[in-house]
Amino acid sequence: MVAVVFGLLFIIELGNLGVYRLSYALSILKPEEQGFWTTLEVVAVILPTGFGLGFLIGWARTTRFVILRGLGSVYVDFFRSMPPIALIFFFYLIGGIELTRAHTNPYLVTTVTLWLGVAALALHTAAYQAEIVRAGILSVPSGQTEAADAVGISRLRTMFVVTLPQAFRLSLPALGNEFSSSIKDTSLLYAIGWTELSGVSYGLASTSFNTGYLYASLIIWLEAAFFYFIVTYIVTRTVRAVEDVYKVPGLEVARQ
Repeated sequence: MVAVVFGLLFIIELGNLGVYRLSYALSILKPEEQGFWTTLEVVAVILPTGFGLGFLIGWARTTRFVILRGLGSVYVDFFRSMPPIALIFFFYLIGGIELTRAHTNPYLVTTVTLWLGVAALALHTAAYQAEIVRAGILSVPSGQTEAADAVGISRLRTMFVVTLPQAFRLSLPALGNEFSSSIKDTSLLYAIGWTELSGVSYGLASTSFNTGYLYASLIIWLEAAFFYFIVTYIVTRTVRAVEDVYKVPGLEVARQ
């Protein structure tokens, strides 16, 4: 975090030296900040929803119930094979058509269809997180579950007190990467009308030619990139902190 602060101060100093127009960068800071808070709102829905659903599907794919395993496999195969932008448009258009046919209030149609785009991203990341959870569960040595069974622990209790804690610890690095990817995927929501960080930046860039400043668009997207970095940095550092809480001496994941 200290490096981030010093980097920001260095960028501001470059503006003071005339390398770029600091006044223009400050003038667009307010709308970029508003887009940043909207992005945080969207991320606060996508990440926990995707993790909860991904956990359930990942667990279902490791059970002995053939139907649950089959349904989980179909879900994962479908959503992992679809690009997120296609899912966003699919949910947005189908939802809008059905709500319009039902003669729903136009404001409600707009609001619901926008959030359906968010739901599409949550379902998309859930498919990847399901595979991460499944791999974590399967990585726990079978001997430990057999030992729990030998001492009379039920299968359900074994799952929660033996398997899942270890699977969670092993899955954290991969989950952190997926969380980071999900945050960046929110930039696609501008395509259906969200005024999140990318949507605001596109709007500013489309009118930047009126400023007469050649590097206006570059400044806009540099600010957007910085805000995305802040969100991603906070989430990945939070995951790293959780890793430190659950780490086992001698079994830590190698770090660069």
